[in-house]
Amino acid sequence: MSARTKINWTTFQDLNKNCKNKKIILFGAGPISEKTSRRLISHNLFAIADNASNLWGKSELNVEIINPDDLVNLSDIYIVICTTSFQEVSDQLSDYGFKNDKDFCVSPVLNDLRIISDLENISTKLLFTSGSPKSDDKNFGGGIYELIVEKDKWTYQKVISGNCYGLINYGDNFISVDTEMGIFEFDSNYNIIKSKELPQGMRAHGVQFSSKHEKFFIVGSYLDGVLILDKEFNFIDEIPLSYKKSRFGVPKHHCNDCLVWEDSLYISMFSRTGNWQNDVFDGCILEFDIETKENLGPIKENLWMPHNIQMIDGSLHVLNSLPGELLANNFQVIGKFPAFTRGLDFDGIYYFIGQSRNRNYSKNIGMSKNISIDAGIIVFDEITKASRFLQLPPKISEIHSILLI
Repeated sequence: MSARTKINWTTFQDLNKNCKNKKIILFGAGPISEKTSRRLISHNLFAIADNASNLWGKSELNVEIINPDDLVNLSDIYIVICTTSFQEVSDQLSDYGFKNDKDFCVSPVLNDLRIISDLENISTKLLFTSGSPKSDDKNFGGGIYELIVEKDKWTYQKVISGNCYGLINYGDNFISVDTEMGIFEFDSNYNIIKSKELPQGMRAHGVQFSSKHEKFFIVGSYLDGVLILDKEFNFIDEIPLSYKKSRFGVPKHHCNDCLVWEDSLYISMFSRTGNWQNDVFDGCILEFDIETKENLGPIKENLWMPHNIQMIDGSLHVLNSLPGELLANNFQVIGKFPAFTRGLDFDGIYYFIGQSRNRNYSKNIGMSKNISIDAGIIVFDEITKASRFLQLPPKISEIHSILLI
């Protein structure tokens, strides 16, 4: 057999163009062939091919059912696959010498199965961080994990142990922040190249690097502000969110992530007014001017425990974590999940969204009809709204950042 044939899916509009002035062969007897034939503009249905030898010589849709081996002896034909075994038949036709799309396609009737098939056949590798308590066990506890997905199987391993939160690319290497280690750089073999402790008790969460300003920006949820470091991890400056931390001595805003874009610094937080501990969740994204440190005000308000601000395809994205919403395109809800969502990346087709164990699920009662307590990775197709869930063991209860590698 040939290598697995890449399937190009089509619409009935394109199908009718491709089979114009050709003899049409439907591959696979049964209801899918019948549904497909109704949508064909051309009346040049020549035959139905099927691998079931007991059907050969019989008739369906007023044409003969033939042995697929006979297809190589026919000319000016276009084959439409009408079976749920479309991948196997695509490989079979390729072995006969037919070219995908030029000589055959899969019936658009099967497009729903295509969506499922595409999701089930993902192969990728990613890193995710967990801020759970540190453990030497390679199967659970806080740190950085590598997750490898090969179609219907996925495996994971902890590659760096710690209480890790933010995670970004940095040239050929990576940068993360850890409660004990501070900020650190590591390579693709997970060797730590350099690190530097951060102020004790700041609880570093999000991290960003601005190549334009050659500075790191680190959000500290207990700091109620952002540290600015140079490329060698040396302290440069600090941006406080408000006067409240200095006045009351305790953090009030629970800032957790940031995004640097041009000369702006965007910061997500649980409470703009600093009242989330009073059960007031007026979450928002604040914009600061990097040069002047001026607070330019909120660009999005009325969020409930937001995390993971990102610029994807020219649109600001954020996870509205407690209600399980993915916001984009002027902060519209483009995806909603029965989970506490935290950790976000995009491969050009699918969103990869972290799902943490929901420790606040009682707050969601009345808002959601289904509240998941599982942890794992959601693979989400914004266009079709289809998703797949890569479940992780309960002992990996928290996911903070996701980075496709």
